Parts: sequence; C-alpha cells; structure tokens
Amino acid sequence: MNAVQRLMRFPPERVLEDAAVERGLAPTRLHALLLPVWRVEIRATITEGEDFKLIDRHLERGLAYGGLATVAELARFFALEEPLVAQAVRFLTRTGHIEEHAGRLALTPLGVRSVQDDRRYVITREDRRELYFEALSCTPLSRAHYDERKVTPLAGADLQQVLNSRDFPRFTMVSVMTGFDRGALSRLATQTGPEERDRLNLPVALDQVESLGEECVFLPVYVVHGLREDGRPGLLVYSQVGAEPDRDLTAVLQRAEHVLAAIGAEEREAEHREADLRAAEKWLEQKGLDDHRPRRRPDGTYSIDLPASAYGPDGVPLTRVGSYTVRGTSFFHLWCRDETLRKYALLARLDLRLGAGRRVTRADAEAHVDRLARQLDLPVPDLRRLHKGAETAGHGSLAAQLARLTQDQEPV
Repeated sequence: MNAVQRLMRFPPERVLEDAAVERGLAPTRLHALLLPVWRVEIRATITEGEDFKLIDRHLERGLAYGGLATVAELARFFALEEPLVAQAVRFLTRTGHIEEHAGRLALTPLGVRSVQDDRRYVITREDRRELYFEALSCTPLSRAHYDERKVTPLAGADLQQVLNSRDFPRFTMVSVMTGFDRGALSRLATQTGPEERDRLNLPVALDQVESLGEECVFLPVYVVHGLREDGRPGLLVYSQVGAEPDRDLTAVLQRAEHVLAAIGAEEREAEHREADLRAAEKWLEQKGLDDHRPRRRPDGTYSIDLPASAYGPDGVPLTRVGSYTVRGTSFFHLWCRDETLRKYALLARLDLRLGAGRRVTRADAEAHVDRLARQLDLPVPDLRRLHKGAETAGHGSLAAQLARLTQDQEPV
C-alpha cells in the first residue's frame, strides 16, 4: 500500500459498493479531492459540562429544592459530618456554583443551570483550543474530525508530497475562494441543544471568543458522483472518519457550486476520452481475457460480464464478482450471470468478513448477508442454510462461525 492510499483507510472500491448497495446511488464517477479546512486556534471563556460527584449533586439539590441554606442544615438533612459538608461547599463556591449572603447559602445562576441539567458546569477563563471549520462555507466540523488516530489534516510538506505523488488515487486540491470568516466564531454561540453542540465538538458555552490565528489545511476525501434511483444526479462524500458517507461534508459539497462545476467538467472530459472503457480493456488484456468486451451501461459506466470459468484460484478472485475495480479515477463493474457462481462468491466474501477469528453477533452477520445478497442479486439466505453451504464449499472458518451463531436457533 502506497503513502497516498494510506490516507484513506479503506479502498475506493468499498465506497463505490456502499454508494450502490446501501445508498441507492449508481456510481458514475469517482473523485479523490483535498477539501480545504480552516484550523483555528481560539482563546475564550469556556463552559464545560461533566458528571456531578455524588455529594455535590445532593448538596446543590438540597439548596435548590429542599429549603436548606446553611452547612449545618445540609449536614443534618443528609446525615453527613459538618466538616465534610463545609469542605464541599468551599469547593462549590470556588467553582462558581454557590454564593453566601448574610450567612445563608444559595445557588448561583451557574449552579441553578447545573441542577436543572444534572451536569456540573465548569467555567475556564482564557482557555485555548483548536476548532475546525470547512473552508467552503465556514461551518464547524463534527467531533469525529478531531480524532487524530483517523483524520490527517494536510499542510506544508505533507500536502506537497500528496500533490506530487504519482501513485493512485491522485488527489486534486479544491481551492479556497475567500479567507476565514471570523463571524463564524460568533455564530458558534447560536448552536443550540446539547446534542448538537457535542456533535460539533463544542463546549456548553463559548464566551469572549478571540481568534489567535487561522491555518488552511486539507482533508482527503472520496467523492462518488452518480444517479439516484429516481434518475436525478447526486453525490456522496467519504472522509477519513469511516467507510460511510460523511453527512456534513456531503452537505457542504452539495452546496458548493464551483466544486460541482469542476466535477461536471471533469466528467464531460472523461466521457469524451472514454477513460473508463480504456481502463476496462487494459484490465482484460492484462488478465488474458481480451476476447471479452466491456459493456456500456445506461448510466454511462462499464461492466465486464465474465463466464464462471474466468473466476477461481487461477483466474479472477471470486470476491470480485459484483464489485468494482478501480484504475486511477476510472472504474468498472465485474459480473457473472451464473447464479451458482454468485452463490459461491457470496460464501467467499462472507468468509473474509465473518471468519471464525472475528467476534460478530447474529445481527451483524445477518446484516452482512443481506448486503452481499443484494449486491450479488441473490435471494437472502438464512444463516443455517449458509452454514451448510460453507461446509460444502470448504470454508471451514466461516462454517465454524455460522455454527456458533446458529447453535441456539436449532429446532428442538
């Protein structure tokens, strides 16, 4: 695997399959793009939420709802020692949850909000952190894009290495049309609802936000352009986050007219050059199958329909039936009309996904079976029938896995 391919931890064939089988989008073109993202260092007053410690929750609720207002009253009501309660009250006073007036304790507005939401809110002054905004419309990215184990923002020498690479897929950089809109920082305060704020990797509240600097970095993505089931064009974006469509970045590109125009121009050029046809013909030649011809499908893409004899240990791997083969930015579909061969292909694919060494649930297995059966245009078999088929076909690890999954489902 080359350095460029390691940027995306799953092959482009996988996103084409996902688009076609799971999302109802018939792929017509695959793009490898570098999307611009603003990495912004901010300084702000941050309000974070965390779980209450047990005693703190009880003390604050006692002040809010129990009519209690002194350390002694709190200690008697909760049957606690006064020194312990006094220590907790001092801590809650330092963190801005409790205040004292004329010897009576009361919750501050921060304390009241904490009790109402059952989250201990903490204010940090002069906090510094980095936030990510996609650069096409300056909207914040979701929490998943902050995972350094998966996501690789490119800049400087790393970016240049990817752009200069001769390996496939070759990534095209999307240009930044404007500078960072600092109004995006003030708009963060309008993000409502704790679930949405958590999804966007935002604290409970951001106040007095100040940008300390912005850097444009680039995220590698695959973009699948295709036709929906109703015939309308559509696209899906797959980022480093995972092998499912990235909801946020898909929405961004659907709104980015200049990017869509560039994609459309590339597609017209590709259709004119018949790049997909030449890629399919070259593949057939390399495999010694040049007596077969690619077939152009109604959507403009190509499919290669091979006989059952072309597949197997000495030919095209069974696992390629019903899938896509990618060459650069071109791709074609591999097929076989022989239903029996496709059933063997189903078992071969399942053996890779559900081998005995993997711990999967029955629901996971059934989901894999359903997906692959639809991909191979086969009736969806139950796991017990698949177990017998795996034994007959010599897939020992798959048979063992299916036996484990079906052992509590045998008829009495």
